[in-house]
Amino acid sequence: MNRLIILGNGFDLAHGLKTKYEDYIKNYWSKVTSSNHSDWFLSFENTGTNFPKLENLKDLLDFMTQGSGNTLAPVGNSPHYCFENRKYINISNRFFNKINLRFSKVDWVDIEMEYYQSLKKILLDEIKQDIDSEAFEAEKLKLIRELNDNIKNIAIDFEEYLKKEVLKYIEYSKFREMSDLFLNETIGKIGLKQFFKEFPKNYVDQELKSFYEAKENEFEKFEQTLILNFNYTSTVRNYIKPVNSGSTRVINIHGAVESKRNPINLGFGDERDRFYSQIEDYNQNEYLKYIKSFYYLNTENYKELFDFIEGWPFQTQIMGHSCGLSDRTLLNAIFEHENCKSIKVFYHKFVNSKEDGEEDNYSEIVKNISRHFNKKTEMRSKIVNKTLSQELPQKSRV
Repeated sequence: MNRLIILGNGFDLAHGLKTKYEDYIKNYWSKVTSSNHSDWFLSFENTGTNFPKLENLKDLLDFMTQGSGNTLAPVGNSPHYCFENRKYINISNRFFNKINLRFSKVDWVDIEMEYYQSLKKILLDEIKQDIDSEAFEAEKLKLIRELNDNIKNIAIDFEEYLKKEVLKYIEYSKFREMSDLFLNETIGKIGLKQFFKEFPKNYVDQELKSFYEAKENEFEKFEQTLILNFNYTSTVRNYIKPVNSGSTRVINIHGAVESKRNPINLGFGDERDRFYSQIEDYNQNEYLKYIKSFYYLNTENYKELFDFIEGWPFQTQIMGHSCGLSDRTLLNAIFEHENCKSIKVFYHKFVNSKEDGEEDNYSEIVKNISRHFNKKTEMRSKIVNKTLSQELPQKSRV
């Protein structure tokens, strides 16, 4: 039996690392201190105004209109902020502006969904009455190129944020409770009964029981461990050094900070979406530029992953990954693979109960997992129930 550990942003957050979208946005706005500011996202028509501490775009707009009874808003299709057709704020990245307007309501998965929704909206816009189809197609291509440039600039800026504000803390973020989850513990015949509860009974009776009971005395629970890291950081490396490196490997499936061979990427990965085949039919490669499957082909990561899951039965362990739709194609291939025998969720316990009474995100993750299954019966047999699952340990933020 092998083990596949899937790590998402919640894993970094459990270490107190500031990798949330909210952290990145707050850091960006903390540097916008006056109307002399100019960068890849925004600049101002009039200089010389100092701002109070800003945390988001709304703070800026509120400050610039306070006491006037006026509002700053885009005019027509322009992304710039104007009052009575006079421009006050220049916006250079339309997509970053859009996700800023949703500040505090989104995480990285939602941003990737927002990218896909923006892509679809451009492609599905009806042809205007006063423009011919050829000109309209050229306009669509122009808008999608702008969208793709926008998300590229966000990825570049986010990487700079991670390098300056996060990487320096990773070395010191390790803590014992998290280390315990990565140990390949030694068990004996007595401990097998509890371990077997995490797998479907028919698989235990037909294969798993005979495999483990053939071993002598005490033995390691898993033969090989592959860590599929969806984060751009190297936090998990803290937990590999003490472990037998020959039996544990890491794949940074979405790239890594400061890696030229495996650069970070944002995009979308749900090829099962009903609209995806229409995007392919447009026969325009620019429309597919940030579809994740094509990024996977730039490295050996995808092949290495499938060599692992096709080689031997495995248990999937999910730590800090929401299992959202933006990674649906890849997660479906893992979860429905015949060698995936069990899916164990390490859930996050909330400090305070939610309005709906939920005290943790176990149920939310399981519902998200279900969307990656075509065979619902198989899904129910593979997911480890909550009584056998574990809370993901948390460390105070740095």
